[in-house]
Amino acid sequence: MEGRALLNTYLQGSASVGSEYSYYAFICWFDQVEYTEEGGALYLRAVDEDGDMYWPPLVKEGVSAEDALKRIPDATIYFANEDFVNETYGKYQLHCERKWAEYIYDAKDFIALEGKRYHAKRNHIKKFLKLYNSTIEQIKPEDKQAVLEFERKWLEDKDFDEKAKESALREMEIVDMWYDQAIKGNLIADIVRVDGEIVGMSIGEIMPSGNAVVMYEKGNIQFEGVYSYLANTFAKRNFSGCKYINRQEDMGLEGLRKSKLSYNPAFLNNRYVMTPLQCAKSPNKCCALTGYKVKRLTVEDYDTAMTFFESGREALEDKKHFLNYTEEELKSVLEKGFMLGVFEGDKLLSTCAVDTDKEYGKKLAEICHAEKPINHYEFSGIMTAPEGQRKGISNALCREVIEYAKENLSPCVLCAVVQYDNMRSINNLQKLGFEERGRAEYNEYDFRYLCKNV
Repeated sequence: MEGRALLNTYLQGSASVGSEYSYYAFICWFDQVEYTEEGGALYLRAVDEDGDMYWPPLVKEGVSAEDALKRIPDATIYFANEDFVNETYGKYQLHCERKWAEYIYDAKDFIALEGKRYHAKRNHIKKFLKLYNSTIEQIKPEDKQAVLEFERKWLEDKDFDEKAKESALREMEIVDMWYDQAIKGNLIADIVRVDGEIVGMSIGEIMPSGNAVVMYEKGNIQFEGVYSYLANTFAKRNFSGCKYINRQEDMGLEGLRKSKLSYNPAFLNNRYVMTPLQCAKSPNKCCALTGYKVKRLTVEDYDTAMTFFESGREALEDKKHFLNYTEEELKSVLEKGFMLGVFEGDKLLSTCAVDTDKEYGKKLAEICHAEKPINHYEFSGIMTAPEGQRKGISNALCREVIEYAKENLSPCVLCAVVQYDNMRSINNLQKLGFEERGRAEYNEYDFRYLCKNV
């Protein structure tokens, strides 16, 4: 609570429209977040075993973003908006994806729904009100079980892949917390009922900046117009005094993108990842690898590498999460491919490789439904010893191997083969820009094929 209160003092009176500084809408999704205040700046970071994720520092009047960043010169900054990027331009490599952009709406327009462009929305709302005996009201303490049951039924009706299902299950836990905070008055939550049955619910908050964030909106689509009615009426009841309403990102989902665009956003709040140029140009100099020895492994290192992989796999709770090389495969990668290792003294801590076997690459291209001829190479051998984890070593090493592929193998596609339920590896690969393009079974394995164009 002390951290949240401190965060709010920095946001008070600001023009912030993003959700990234909202504890409830964003920060609570991370398992561990740390903060510190120094020199008129507030720093936040999510602690992850593959490297820390820093928020853009918040600063008090008289302190510049550049001044604040001098205290974390090697940190990669996530969730940066265009204003922050412009303040620090020229010192960072920038990466931005459309699916990260948040949809920001003019609150008055969203509530009024005036003009031709909102004609369809007004009709949906009229139809809902005409067809159903509905009520909308703020949630009450006695609604909790009904709310959780509504969320459970909504989840059951969805045909999710494993990643989306994991996210939805995590959301169920967070909805429980949001409900309790709404009862305490820290959040705003409304329920729509038809003949007493819950058919929709929204949860949001008004940030210290005075702008609103909607972090949860669910409706039973069996009731026509429920989403249009819920979105508009929730805003009308709670956000009439706000300038902007942030309805968050579309996650790259086509249907969700179409829906969010149909409300005519005032603008999109693009969010960037900012990597210090010295780290982007020379991964070996990145703070995550400072003090370690990074070397290319050769056939002479076969025994060291094979022992490392065997002991690493043995320590895994689920052995399917690392399919070890055969003797022939490992020798081939060490001799013809490219494998890097991170050492602390003589101890091997982490590995990552590109297997340049072109025959195997043809199989990967076929599984991944390649539309045109392009070399596919396996991105493999990603293993980190327990004492090397939570230091960003694996992430930095993977980036260096990707950089090697750019310089020596481009154009090509790197393909990582991952057991379908190895969510940790899948999430880490997605952070590196990999996306799923194929799936295939092999003996007791069910593999996902995640690819990155280089």
